[in-house]
Amino acid sequence: MNRIFALILMQVVFMPIAIQADANELKSKPAIVLVAFGTSVEQARKVFDHIDSRVRRRYPEHNLRWAFTSQFIIDKLKRRGVVTYNVDEVIAQLRAEGFDRVVFQSLHIAPGQEYSKVQAADISGLRVAFGDALMTSDEDIERTIDALRPHIDALEPTVIAAHGNDKYPRFNERIEAFAARIEADYPRLVVASVEGSPGLGPLQKIKEMKPDRVNFVPLMIVAGDHILNDVLGDEDGSWKNIIAAPQVGVSESLGWNDAVLDIYFDHLEAALQQVMQEEPVR
Repeated sequence: MNRIFALILMQVVFMPIAIQADANELKSKPAIVLVAFGTSVEQARKVFDHIDSRVRRRYPEHNLRWAFTSQFIIDKLKRRGVVTYNVDEVIAQLRAEGFDRVVFQSLHIAPGQEYSKVQAADISGLRVAFGDALMTSDEDIERTIDALRPHIDALEPTVIAAHGNDKYPRFNERIEAFAARIEADYPRLVVASVEGSPGLGPLQKIKEMKPDRVNFVPLMIVAGDHILNDVLGDEDGSWKNIIAAPQVGVSESLGWNDAVLDIYFDHLEAALQQVMQEEPVR
């Protein structure tokens, strides 16, 4: 009886130590922060669950966090009782919890204005690496086009819907390069953008085809407000009504496309390797 009691006592005494060891082991790996613009459209937010699930399965030994770069979205969700965080808030949490290595993996499409916000954060005292946005290199563009091919019918008029940037034209360069490359492969396809270049001009080419049906392909991780309203809305200025096709279709957003996610994962893997090689901050 005394021996059994002693064994139970040892388990009780050492159990907290084992739990603490697991927590310390988790902190021995760089934390992963997935950074997206964000969306307030509830149905569209489900794509984040899909991405989260894939990352957790691939990196079970890493602590995973999310951050949004749109404070407008964060504040809007907060008014609904949904708590999300910006990059600075996530950094503060990780510091407080004792993490010293962090990888920020952008879920942005191009290394543009939102991506630059991530790199501008105060990371003092941390070893940090930044995973590239989706279409950072020419190779990334080719892989993105390959990932989209199953959703494109070469005979069907198709519009790829990008976001773009009105304020800083240089942030449209990757979108423009993507447009030139994919439009060369598909004569009945155009790339248009909500802001900046290429803008709405390319929609006229599709309108002049007088199509019975047009397919929209979001070049966005989330099919949120821009797709629901700017592209598919009922207002006269929506892309759907500009083209005036009797029927429209819309593909899933990029966040559901596992071939697209694999590009992000390759960028994340490179960032993890980079941060593991950095010397400790003193």
